[in-house]
Amino acid sequence: MGKKLFFIVVLVLAFSFYTNQSESKATITGNSSAIAVGEISRMDHKNKPPYRIVNSRYVSRSDVKHTFSQGNNVRIRIKQNGTDNTDIEDFYMGYDSGIQYRMGNVYGIENSSLPLYVKVTYKSWNSFHAVQVDVNYELVIFSPGTWDVTICN
Repeated sequence: MGKKLFFIVVLVLAFSFYTNQSESKATITGNSSAIAVGEISRMDHKNKPPYRIVNSRYVSRSDVKHTFSQGNNVRIRIKQNGTDNTDIEDFYMGYDSGIQYRMGNVYGIENSSLPLYVKVTYKSWNSFHAVQVDVNYELVIFSPGTWDVTICN
């Protein structure tokens, strides 16, 4: 009887320890229209990731790389099937601060302030050129430096 009671107590304590370890803090969720920049800047800075992808629709994958350098810059490259996707229509890039530029197939924002909210929308054909889709990609950048974002669809 004593061994069973000891086993039950150990099991309850282990379970309570495990649940405390696996709990996570609340983060911003929901659609992008519900997120305000003021809410993002009030988040706990210690637990904040360097960037956060808010929305990604009709994107097969994306790659966000950080380079430590002077200034706050974002460079966006759009690819399809491993090459630059030059067959896009109705390109729009919305952002909070900075200056937009385009250099070849790279769209960019330079001299921005943080946190930087970026929204990219465009129409693109699928890989077989059978259907045209409305691509939507949104991210928030919290850390300074140069960010290279590659969107593949």
